[in-house]
Amino acid sequence: MRNFLAILIALVLATPVAFAADSAAKSVSSRIAKEGGHKVLWDLWQHEQAFGRVLSGIESGDAAWLKVATQLRPFADGAAALSLDYAVAQALTRSPEPVLALVGHGFDIEYICTSPFIEPEPGVAETYEQQALAALSKVKAPALVSLASECSKRLHLPDGA
Repeated sequence: MRNFLAILIALVLATPVAFAADSAAKSVSSRIAKEGGHKVLWDLWQHEQAFGRVLSGIESGDAAWLKVATQLRPFADGAAALSLDYAVAQALTRSPEPVLALVGHGFDIEYICTSPFIEPEPGVAETYEQQALAALSKVKAPALVSLASECSKRLHLPDGA
């Protein structure tokens, strides 16, 4: 297991960013297919840096990483589930249509159409809200327009927040 993580880290550091991200996501996805989502999630959870890299990949909104999120989510509970939900919520600002397409496929609207911060610095949640609302306003896929509207309503911070 440690060798795999070392190879994965070396691959990510030694290749161009776009290729590395896609390759790393496919590598994790392949592991899930071979070893099962529960084992892979547990292994990642035990290696905080590796789990952080997976979350960063998901936050990018890249399709391969969003697939990893859907593969891991059924096996997550507690803090791991919250971490995955927040990573998908972060991806909303970059890839609103693919993120909204995850609703009902392992992710619930109330957990991804929210401010993905526990105790943000001043202005962070507000900036996220503006970026997410702007991204959602650009959703054009007919099957997702009403979901984008519902998501937008859920994202509005309370006055004075």
